[in-house]
This record gives sequence, structure tokens and C-alpha cells, in this order.
Amino acid sequence: MHVHLLGTGGTFICGLALLARQLGHRVSGSDHNVYPPMSGQLQGIQTCDGYAPDRWAGPPAPDQLIVGNVLSRGNPSVE
Repeated sequence: MHVHLLGTGGTFICGLALLARQLGHRVSGSDHNVYPPMSGQLQGIQTCDGYAPDRWAGPPAPDQLIVGNVLSRGNPSVE
């Protein structure tokens, strides 16, 4: 399963990304300016800058999209 997480630079979402990878899922993520220590934790996980759907929607599209609290209603990725 391909899981994409929005807000991968956050502590909680980074932890989810690492757990999903450990469970054998293909993991990718999006955020703005991921800094250490999270950038070091996410090594090996493909990340892109920004939340616009054209950055992560594929093809192929992820099977599961997890939205961190960095995004709220009104954002195209959330809607």
C-alpha cells in the first residue's frame, strides 16, 4: 500500500510515516521546509515541498492520504 502524509515535518506525522514504513508500506510525504531533526528521521522517505495535489496525487495516486493538522478546511489537498 502507498501511504502519503501531508505535514511530514511535524513530530506526530513523521512518527506515523516511520511506523508505516516499518510495517512495509510505501511511504511518501509533503511539507514545507523540513528541518532537522525530522529531515534526518525521514531519510529514505520520498518527500516533496508543498501541499498542492499536483505534487502528490500521482500517477500513481496514493492508496491512503493522511492529513496532518498543519492543513485545514479550504486547502485543495484537504478538500
